[in-house]
Amino acid sequence: MDKDVEAFIKLFADSSQSILELIRANDNISTRRQQQMLASVAAIIATVQTDSAKKLLQIIEGSYKKGSDVAANEMRVKGKKGVNATFKSRIHKEAVQNIVDEAFYSILEATDHMSNDVKKRIEGIVKQANTGSLVEGLTRKEATKRAIAEATERGITGIITKNGANVPVEAYMSGSIHYHQRKAHVDGAINRAIDNGQDLVYVNSVGITCSYCAQYQGRVYSISGKDKRFPVLDQRPPYHSHCVHNAYPWNIDYQDEADVALMLTESNRPFTDNRTEANIRKYNEMQRKKSKQNETRKQWIRYKSRVPDAPDLKTFASHKARNTSLYKDLQNDYRKVGAKIKEGE
Repeated sequence: MDKDVEAFIKLFADSSQSILELIRANDNISTRRQQQMLASVAAIIATVQTDSAKKLLQIIEGSYKKGSDVAANEMRVKGKKGVNATFKSRIHKEAVQNIVDEAFYSILEATDHMSNDVKKRIEGIVKQANTGSLVEGLTRKEATKRAIAEATERGITGIITKNGANVPVEAYMSGSIHYHQRKAHVDGAINRAIDNGQDLVYVNSVGITCSYCAQYQGRVYSISGKDKRFPVLDQRPPYHSHCVHNAYPWNIDYQDEADVALMLTESNRPFTDNRTEANIRKYNEMQRKKSKQNETRKQWIRYKSRVPDAPDLKTFASHKARNTSLYKDLQNDYRKVGAKIKEGE
């Protein structure tokens, strides 16, 4: 993973962890303390907004330039003379700004969800603590402690999906920054082609991909739609977050007849999923692996809420995979704390 992108995602992971630790550091949330906590959370969110915005511009500009450079080099290799590789034309400046604006909106959306999530959690803790002390006979401190432990067993929300799922902020921003980084790279390449009078671009083909990308990959497209031999580029990569597809200038004048004939056939095939059964199985295996990794991360957050001394995520995942004595001890500690919470101790 690109170091800048990794640092960008870490900003949100760290802010989420800081907020959870802030909530856990309390055993009696009075009205005054609630306001203090919300003010501290607002400061954390303001900081992550500012810091991530700075890194965002750096990432987008860098990725756009890389895409442009790849396209310029591709045209030179194919024999095009006098390739224009400057960034003076409006098309490049506007493209970068549009992507930055779109990506920054994701940051604002995510931090807004973070703020709302924390407010709901604090309100829920107070409500649950009241119920525990009145109905179950626990002391206020005991009831609050139990409510806090339960409220901090998952990461801070970055987005709520259409089906109501709460996506952790670092997971949402990971998908967002990868998408916009790829978009910048692709737009940089396509705009460099346009700048040099190239209308045809090739979208690369990868063996292991999803059913949606399979419909669009491995084709040559006409950017303007004027070259009727090829489909119009009405949907550019990336096709989703974490998409790995790119676009490259493709000049028919530098291709031999056999390659042109093959590309005409491939480009005009039906827009359907044409993956082999073997590739579909491999893709599904990859998705299952990712799902397992996500489950491990969610488990780590739950453990961290009850066992603050638990190791970092990478170490935790390693011990879990090997089922070491350390992992077994963590399991026991997690269960013991859970039992004490239920008993109100």
